[in-house]
Amino acid sequence: MKKILAFAMAGMLMMGFVGCNSKTGGTSDAMDSLSIAFGDLYGVGMGQQLRAMDSTVDLEKALKGMEYIANADTSKAFMQGLQMGMQIAQLYAGIEQQCGMPINKSLFMKHLREGLTKPTPNGQEEMMALQSKIEPLLNKAMEQSPKAIANKKAGEEYMAKLKNDKAYTFTKSGIAYKVIAAGEGKNFSDSDVVKVNYVGRHLNDSVFDKSGEQPVPFNLKQVIPGFAEMIQLMKPGSKVTVVIPGELAYGPQGNRGIEPNETLIFDIETLGVQDPSEQPARPQIPRPAK
Repeated sequence: MKKILAFAMAGMLMMGFVGCNSKTGGTSDAMDSLSIAFGDLYGVGMGQQLRAMDSTVDLEKALKGMEYIANADTSKAFMQGLQMGMQIAQLYAGIEQQCGMPINKSLFMKHLREGLTKPTPNGQEEMMALQSKIEPLLNKAMEQSPKAIANKKAGEEYMAKLKNDKAYTFTKSGIAYKVIAAGEGKNFSDSDVVKVNYVGRHLNDSVFDKSGEQPVPFNLKQVIPGFAEMIQLMKPGSKVTVVIPGELAYGPQGNRGIEPNETLIFDIETLGVQDPSEQPARPQIPRPAK
């Protein structure tokens, strides 16, 4: 804390010196000496500050960032552009993380420049029209990511092997399930809130989610399509293992711990319909965005 306070005081002193010299002029030699002294002080202070925040920091990159801002145009328009540029940098990073591929920066900036400079008499309407294009294009880009393609292929190969296993039944939609216990009574409907014990697994058998000691109530309108379809094929007391292809699970966008287009395995036991007086359904397996 003392180091930080000392560093802050040095900054205030610098402002005082600069203000003084701007009035009195000062000699070249004096300013050179002052420049060296402040460079030494800030170099040591900022070095300590950077290492305290991140011991593995790339000092050369940090220095480039300092020089860029320190020598930059300080006009209001430039500073506003700089702030917006930080938002664009975050967008770049977010898209790459979501799609598994980097955005085409040159195309982005070309069209940003065109949009920035053209008149927009119907700005709100145009914004809404442009926004409506994003989601389908984002989904298409995610579908073409290397991870999405690899996971889709792995899922198709896994499903192909299951077709040789007579214990599994395939539905028209594409899910495959094996009945362990048939259960009794009537099948569940999509309007039911069903109490379920379940374990969710990746194709390598590692567990990504499970219900725990108590069954989980699920509203079948709030779960992924393949899970909802399977529950409606079951009765109270049923136990199954179901394999859900990516397009009926979380799709190309994936989910927490689920990769794009990943085929999933669930071991499911249904215990009956939840009474309305019991705790509300938990949207643990949400329906992917359309």
